[in-house]
Amino acid sequence: MTSHPLTQPRQAAQSRPAWLATVGALLALTKPQLALMSVTTSMVAYGAARPTAGAAGALITFAGTSLAAGGALSLNQWWERRADAQMRRTRSRPLPQGRLHPGAALAWSLTLSAAGVGVLAVRVNLPAAAVATLTILAYGLVYTPLKRRTRWATELGAVSGALPPLLGNAAAGDLWAAPGVALAGFLLFWQMPHFFAIGWRHRADYRNAGFKLLPAVDATGRQTARWSLLYSALLLPVALAPWALGYLGAIYGVTVALAGGAFLLCAWQFAAATPDRDPAARRLFLASIFFLPLVLAALAVDRLVAV
Repeated sequence: MTSHPLTQPRQAAQSRPAWLATVGALLALTKPQLALMSVTTSMVAYGAARPTAGAAGALITFAGTSLAAGGALSLNQWWERRADAQMRRTRSRPLPQGRLHPGAALAWSLTLSAAGVGVLAVRVNLPAAAVATLTILAYGLVYTPLKRRTRWATELGAVSGALPPLLGNAAAGDLWAAPGVALAGFLLFWQMPHFFAIGWRHRADYRNAGFKLLPAVDATGRQTARWSLLYSALLLPVALAPWALGYLGAIYGVTVALAGGAFLLCAWQFAAATPDRDPAARRLFLASIFFLPLVLAALAVDRLVAV
């Protein structure tokens, strides 16, 4: 009798030891690239808030944030294991392939989440632990299940994606430090065109998985592109506000103005493209990938120069 990949783990690949395959599967469950983005935004905000805890405090904050991010992302993969098996872009993940038992994946995600919140609560402070908890709950228990229910799930999920800078602020002892708040606002609006562009390129996968996200229910892509343009247009003044208000300097402001203008142009091209929006969606996605690290670098350098 053939075992189902979602109920029983597949035998480890013969080319490497079983324990090594399991370690690799557990690591993949944390979505390292997304986790890195989350942790980086948190640590940039932490540094920009100019904490007094020194290198040890930064290292502990990094560890707690990394554990919490890995836990939230692992919970997402556990929850979506059946949907992932139906999509080409995700069917090679550990759970659809049977490289991990779902129970083990759930235990892993809960352990990482608890460890991250615990480290932050005991070794950093309670506000940082509270923001980490809110992030895990918002991503794992709100955004993830709502993807099958409403086209507004992306906007709701963007809230959890915007919280890491506030975690960094809280860990530094100043929850409302201006650079971190600015970065949270940037992330809130940046995520929509970023994920709408991804969603449009993989809309067939989303439909097969039963997701109700906007790119999956928008047959022509017109609404997806228009909403992407709207959020991109809102993103620019939000991103420039810290410079205009005097919280950040010209290095940040000029970089964001130039990169933001280019990003807005890509969003306009996505909205204007017809009938084939796929090339424009790819350009918008690539632009978003470059835009975020540019903003992070500009913010960090600007704060260093101002010291």
